[in-house]
Amino acid sequence: MMPIPYNSVAIANTFLEGFGANGGIEHMKLQKLVYCSYGWWLAHAGLDGPRLTSDGPQIWRHGPVFPDLYHAFKVFGRKQITQMQSTNPFSQPDQVDENDEEIRAMIRWVWGRYGHLSGFTLSDMTHKPGTPWYRIAQERDFSVPYNTDIPDEYIFEEFQSIMDRDGMNKPPQDTAPQQVQAY
Repeated sequence: MMPIPYNSVAIANTFLEGFGANGGIEHMKLQKLVYCSYGWWLAHAGLDGPRLTSDGPQIWRHGPVFPDLYHAFKVFGRKQITQMQSTNPFSQPDQVDENDEEIRAMIRWVWGRYGHLSGFTLSDMTHKPGTPWYRIAQERDFSVPYNTDIPDEYIFEEFQSIMDRDGMNKPPQDTAPQQVQAY
């Protein structure tokens, strides 16, 4: 079994494997689903726990972006993505190990919570005042240098506050979530 941390492409490929067969998932939405997974995992595991992905999100124009994920899927442009991708043209696409039920259950839960939303709606959610993306942008007077990472502490605080607001001890594993308008 491949243990965490996975790369962001593996998380995206697992979304595609489970939910992309009927029409695909567009790139922006895939980015935000991976970001939400990253945030919920931080809230679940804590800042001292293992990371979900080896690569973290950066602040880009349309919200948090995982650069490795961007480069693996940019060939699709705005088209729906139906095929898993690899970070290396000589290897099979990475994905979450089929025996890692904890991460796979979380991915299903994240899809249940956010899968009905468009990429633009998810992007708008990540730009709201108080979000990690907004905090970094505001700290830099909305002139953010390329390759600026979003600190895990900010992401943890955001998703932990959502857990507290919603009365959760941790993200539910594979339960039918309430569809909400905030993270």
